[in-house]
Amino acid sequence: MSYCPNCGRQILDESLGCPVCNVKNNTDPTKTVIDGQAEEVKAETVDTFTVEDSDGKTHHFESNTETGDAEYVKQEKVSSDATIHPLLKVLIIVLIVMVGGFGAIAGCVAGVVLSKSPSEDYRRFGKLMMTVSIVMLVLSFLCCVMTASVGSLSYMLD
Repeated sequence: MSYCPNCGRQILDESLGCPVCNVKNNTDPTKTVIDGQAEEVKAETVDTFTVEDSDGKTHHFESNTETGDAEYVKQEKVSSDATIHPLLKVLIIVLIVMVGGFGAIAGCVAGVVLSKSPSEDYRRFGKLMMTVSIVMLVLSFLCCVMTASVGSLSYMLD
């Protein structure tokens, strides 16, 4: 591990440079020499940081609690401005309605997952999916009850 000479943060590799201030010459700032005398300097340790490549991809690094070394962590978070294509929304709602009970149950589960997303569009669509799924489950239940009651009534009349 090395340290950035500009901001003093601990970084993963000398060849990468500092992800915060982009300095390439990394030294150990805990041992600086001022007027011929060595001084100890406390460097700030960075627990997490994100680096963006030249092609726009971001890489998230977190320090390992056991070793203290920074490790690459695949970032699977949804950004707060992410949206779902309207055609995909329509297709999912149609599938929930057409498949019946299993589609409604899957829609409820997916709706709960989406409603906990940081994206406002995902949350709204998750709530819509839950609403449509619950309505479809209630209609399926009512159809089953009506079919059973009509069947028992016709049995009693014969």
